Formats: sequence, C-alpha cells, structure tokens
Amino acid sequence: MKYSILEDSRYHYLSKTKSPLLKFFSFLFDLFANTILTFYAPVTVTGRENIPKDTPFIFCSNHNSHLDIAVLVYATRFGYERFGFLAAKDYWFDNKYRRKFFKNFITLIPIERRNKPESLDLEDTFLLSKAFVNRNNNIIIFPEGSRGKPGVIQRFRKGAMKFSLELNIPVVPAVILGTEKAWPRKGRFIYSVPIDIHVLPPIYPKDCSEMNKTEYNKTIVKQTKTLEKVINENYSSLRSGDSDNSSAE
Repeated sequence: MKYSILEDSRYHYLSKTKSPLLKFFSFLFDLFANTILTFYAPVTVTGRENIPKDTPFIFCSNHNSHLDIAVLVYATRFGYERFGFLAAKDYWFDNKYRRKFFKNFITLIPIERRNKPESLDLEDTFLLSKAFVNRNNNIIIFPEGSRGKPGVIQRFRKGAMKFSLELNIPVVPAVILGTEKAWPRKGRFIYSVPIDIHVLPPIYPKDCSEMNKTEYNKTIVKQTKTLEKVINENYSSLRSGDSDNSSAE
C-alpha cells in the first residue's frame, strides 16, 4: 500500500478538527492580535466585500512585515483557526520544539525549500493543503516568497497560482500599507502606526483538468503575471494617494 503524507501524525491537525484546548489557544491568539490591530496599530479595511463567503480561497498580498499575516486574517474577521500558512519545513517543522509551540496558535502547512532525497514532495504539500481547505479553511501565500524592502515589490513566484489551480480555489489579491513602519523587518517591537489593507476582486482559476503540461505551465505563468500586475498597479496608485483603482467598502 502506497504511503500517504496524510497518515503522518505530525500533520493530522491539517485534516482533523482541533482539540478544544488548541481551539482555546487559537482564540486567545486571535483576541490578542485583534486588540493590537484595533486599538494600538489600527487597521482600516477597504474592499471587504471582495472576500468570498461561499468558497475557500488563497489570500495574497505584498509582503514587508511579519505583521502582514495578522492584517490579512484581521481583514476577513474569520479568525486564525480558518487560515493556514505555507511555512518552510526545514525551519518550522524539523525543529520539534518550534513546531509544537507554534501549532498551538497558528496552522502551518509544510513546504520544502531544499532539494534533498528525503525532502517533502510538492505533491505532499498539495495533499495537506487540500485536506485543510476541504474543511472550509483558507490559505495565505505571499507571492514574493519573502519580506522585501519597504516600497519595493519583488518579482512574484508561481506558487500561489499553482496552488490555486491544483486546489481549484480563487486567489484574493490585497495591498497592505503601513506594516513596514508598524513592525519593520529588523524591528523588535510593534509601533503604533495606522495600517491600511485594500482587498481586491478574486482571480478564479481556469479548469486545468484537460490541459497538457505545456498549457498548464503557460496558464500558471499568465495568471501569475495577472496577479503581479493587479497588486503592483494598486500598490503604486494607493501610495500616490489615488485610490480610484481599488475597490472600496
């Protein structure tokens, strides 16, 4: 019988409902984050009506701060329990103490960034992600791959659109302004700085069931460019003070 990553006890939390204790920890973490983003570093959400209510989705935005994750979750009002975050397996999972600590608060989905014989296969990450979204949950992916310099959006990677096609769920783009000042990349503390998030209309995946490999790859490249263009154009427009291109609440 072929081994399935879903049988690995380390990842059962992705396919099964959390225990009451873990739900309580998630609630406390959510309450803490919401308090910070409501009163201390207040977040203004524009375009909340663009967030799908009847289907799981992949939330994507520009990425300048660790605070971006909290802002994206805050914008939905769904809570941390409804979101999974792609996380480097070698950093977050291979260290059992780090894995056990953070799983009490947020849901991490492992993805391999190193090519080793024992590496986690991308198909395994797809399986784990599918098990998670099948429970009416969502995923956050930063297309830049890592935090960039303030005011500069790095070239997008294809991961977000590849997950969108494989899981058959839409990507919801967003533009975040202010987190680079509220919690700078090398900063130790969160500062009391206003934050804005503009949620843009979803980008729905094309049916890839009958695509050959060439068509599949071209579709991913094309939709990645679309996502990159949408976020870049709105980011530039909003930074210049012109919000006509964004969708307001």
